[in-house]
Amino acid sequence: MGRTNMFETVRNERGVALPMALITLVVLTTLMLAFAVLSQTEPVIAANQLRVSQARAQAESGFEYAMWALTAGNVAAPPAGTIANPMPSSPPAAPFDGSVFKSNGDTGGFLVTVINDPAGDPDVRQITSIGWTPTNNNVDTHAKAHRMIQAKVVGIPNIAGRAPCALCVKGELNLGGNAAVNGTNTDPACGANNKWGTMTEGRTTTNGNPSVTGGAGGMSQNQGSTPFNGFLFKDGVLDALKDLARRNGTYFGPGFSGNVNSSGKAVAGTYTGSVTFNSSNRVANGVVFIDTTDGVNIDPSGTNTNTLANLDIHGNPFLAGDFQGYIIINGSLQISGNMRIDGLVYAVNDFSYNGTGSGGIYGLAVSANFRDTSSTSIDSDSGGNSRVTFNCSNVSNPPFLGHPFVLVKGTYRELSD
Repeated sequence: MGRTNMFETVRNERGVALPMALITLVVLTTLMLAFAVLSQTEPVIAANQLRVSQARAQAESGFEYAMWALTAGNVAAPPAGTIANPMPSSPPAAPFDGSVFKSNGDTGGFLVTVINDPAGDPDVRQITSIGWTPTNNNVDTHAKAHRMIQAKVVGIPNIAGRAPCALCVKGELNLGGNAAVNGTNTDPACGANNKWGTMTEGRTTTNGNPSVTGGAGGMSQNQGSTPFNGFLFKDGVLDALKDLARRNGTYFGPGFSGNVNSSGKAVAGTYTGSVTFNSSNRVANGVVFIDTTDGVNIDPSGTNTNTLANLDIHGNPFLAGDFQGYIIINGSLQISGNMRIDGLVYAVNDFSYNGTGSGGIYGLAVSANFRDTSSTSIDSDSGGNSRVTFNCSNVSNPPFLGHPFVLVKGTYRELSD
């Protein structure tokens, strides 16, 4: 009987509700206290995060403001409030020297500094922008946030303004037949003086009856490499031109074949580096870039020629009849036949031109000869002419290009201070 009562006592659950209720109350009280603490800190965290985001947006605004000032100032007569190219000082005057806080709406503003490229590329600028929310004023007692970003940008230069020649060859040049090169310039956007007809690093040889006018005697030869350093495209500009060609649909490099579609745009496919524009493969106007087989710019101090591109232009090669734009080749170029090119022809290596009829290059022609396997040849047959006539506006102010500053890939970063 006693044993039965003992088991009944063990199984008896009377009185359990009170301790369970107390335990639940303790747990709920703990959770309520935790939520109460969070309700006090979460608004602070959210407000801080908002200020940080606003400060980052202000820094981005400062960066875009500097990009606008650089691009708008990259002309012969820069308007007020922009940054001339080349810059008159590094950094330029306020507000681009980091000394002036520019208010930008109700959320804050920014400080922005623009300097020349620390690595020495004349077409590159480094922009540092610090965004502040709501202000950078130390007297203001409101909670503040700031963020700093930095990147390099590269400008598409007016190469016609820099180049002292209508036909510029960093190497040797052979002129023959009835070739005619004219460097006459009357456009202040490309300098006050006439350009040389031809300028070469080495010698210039002639045969036949070529005509060269401009400068103080037409031809300027044996000038060495120094005069070319001021206007030949460096890697940053070449990469920017590649991007413009991609947007135009006229980039020929890795990922694209040498063929064009009915709109004159590059067709995706296997790229061998050899491209031909003719009556059955006609290219559209704009920035046309023929790249190396690996997409890497040619090292002027190297010796490898395996990746060089080759462009052959003949027949009826342009979709619009006469071509308007830039033709840039990361390699060698051959042009033959009766056609007109209004703009820039730029070969990183050799350039051969055998013109006929009434065609010609009206703008600027450059041969950088990074792999000088043979001298540049400007020649013609007995019944025609190879013409290179300097035209400032066709190069300095093409309607499809302008001279923008664009981001140098891989340089954008957020900094701590």
